[in-house]
Formats: sequence, C-alpha cells, structure tokens
Amino acid sequence: MFPCYSVLCQDTTLNAFRDEYYAINTTSMSVLGSWALLNITTGIYGSLHSQEDKKAFWQMNAGWNIINIAIAGFGYYAKPELYDFQSAIHQQSSIQQLLALNIGLDIAYMLGGLYLKEKSNTTSQAQLLGFGNSLIVQGAFLLLFDCALYTTHHQHGKQLESIIKYIYPLSSGIGCSIPF
Repeated sequence: MFPCYSVLCQDTTLNAFRDEYYAINTTSMSVLGSWALLNITTGIYGSLHSQEDKKAFWQMNAGWNIINIAIAGFGYYAKPELYDFQSAIHQQSSIQQLLALNIGLDIAYMLGGLYLKEKSNTTSQAQLLGFGNSLIVQGAFLLLFDCALYTTHHQHGKQLESIIKYIYPLSSGIGCSIPF
C-alpha cells in the first residue's frame, strides 16, 4: 500500500469514468430529444388532420413532448465544473434515485391513461379517450427508456465501486492500494 495524493489517485481512472457517464447521458438525451421532436411534429400534423379522440391523442403527444425536449436539452448540456470522488459518488447515486423515481412516475402515467380511457367510456368524451391513449403510449416509451437508462447507469456505477475499493483515508490524506 502506497500513500498517494488525491490528484494521483483520481487522474485517469476517474476521468474515464466521468467521460463514460457523460457519454451515456449525452446519448440518452439525444434519444429522448429525437423522440420528443418526432412526437411534436407528428402531433402537430395529426392534430390538424384528425378529429375527436385522434385529435386529442395527437395534441397530447405534442404537448407532452415539449416537456421532454426541454428535459433532453437540459440533460444534454448539464455538466458540473468540479469532479472528484465525492461528486462522482453523489452523481451516481442521484441519477439512479432519479431514474427509479421516474420509473414509478412512468407507471403512474400509464395508469392515469387507463383511468382516462375508462372515464371516457362512462362519459362518452372523445378527448378523454385520446388523452388516455397518449398517456399510455408516452408512459410506455418513458418506462422502457428509464429502465434501459437505469440499467446502463447501474452497470456503469459498478466501475466506480471497483475504483473506490482501493482508496482509503489516512491521517495525512488519502491512501490507495494498487493490486498487481
């Protein structure tokens, strides 16, 4: 075991971890942004050329994805200035917690869509049927998206665990063991 300073321990391994983390986020936000743009354009076209429940479906798709494109844009460009072990651990934990919450919300969206569809049967409101169908489609996409992203980040996070297990505190700073 050799004592080392945080700069030495963090150098290339942590930078590679960070770069891969951002590559995952950049790719996923590109996918979300593409989905959003597709839904906004088809939603506008569909709402102009449809009636009743189909019109409501396309309107909800377009409206819903204005939010998605904002999230994708923010996520695509968001990067912290300081990156060390503490921020890497915090960031990894935060993204996994956020994605777990999103998975729960995605299920809630689909359940809300089913509720609106059922409500449309009793009230004969085409708008509720269209909105319900849209929520089911959007929720299903987001559920698949968030599950895939959670799995990817979880797998990536295992690399951080393997980096951290060789680092430990010393009275004079940080120590690290180097396996051979």
